[in-house]
Amino acid sequence: MSVTFNFTGKNFVVVGASSGIGRQTAIELAQSGANVLAIGRNLERLNELRKSSPVSLTKRPPKIFTEQLDVTEATAEDWSSVLSNFTGAVGRINGGVYTAGIWGLTPLNSFDATLAKKIFDTSFWGAVNFVQSATRKKFSDGGGSFVLMSSIAGDFSGKSLFAYSAAKAAVQSAVKSFAKEIVRGKHRINSVAPALVKTEMMQNEMYAATANEEIISRHLLGLGTARDVAGMILFLLSDRAAWITGQNFFVDGGYIVGSYT
Repeated sequence: MSVTFNFTGKNFVVVGASSGIGRQTAIELAQSGANVLAIGRNLERLNELRKSSPVSLTKRPPKIFTEQLDVTEATAEDWSSVLSNFTGAVGRINGGVYTAGIWGLTPLNSFDATLAKKIFDTSFWGAVNFVQSATRKKFSDGGGSFVLMSSIAGDFSGKSLFAYSAAKAAVQSAVKSFAKEIVRGKHRINSVAPALVKTEMMQNEMYAATANEEIISRHLLGLGTARDVAGMILFLLSDRAAWITGQNFFVDGGYIVGSYT
């Protein structure tokens, strides 16, 4: 049995779309009929993504639009500019997904303060700035659904990962707070917390070193893929999740229960 979504005529923004979960989400949204604004730092990968827009026999096939943006440096004006370009072409947005994030070890006694700040700025403050801009009436006239990327690290902090874990925990707390504010515009917001997923991040030697056999064995269903996580994201964006907001959803292949066997 397969589950499909119909987002025909809908417009979504995906931040962090040049790789991994963000890229997969952008592709699946477009395949489901949505117009997608894919935002990322890697222009080459964004151009490749844009070329993957689905072919349609209709007069107005869905499109993947791209914008290069560094979320750690983007100002309110920068966010307004990229959102204005998109909404000017397709109309107001129906929601958005924020998957941008970086990883790095930050041991208490010898952490790199610059790296720790960048981790937090990318995963947390970038998400905050995106939601603040995207929920404005000029870009979304109500009823939008937003999904932010957290991690199981936000609840189960690993050794030497205080910056990454704190940033992901902050995302979950922010979602609960935002849900109470943006409901005035009939918007919803939730977060998704994956365990280890096979993405480009796994190619980081230091990251891969932490994914030892013991950690991997705790994933009762094995390591996940970007497609596994994108499925939950699309559900939360859909009307079938219309009664869900302010929640965090673990997509962990059984990692949490597997850690306590």
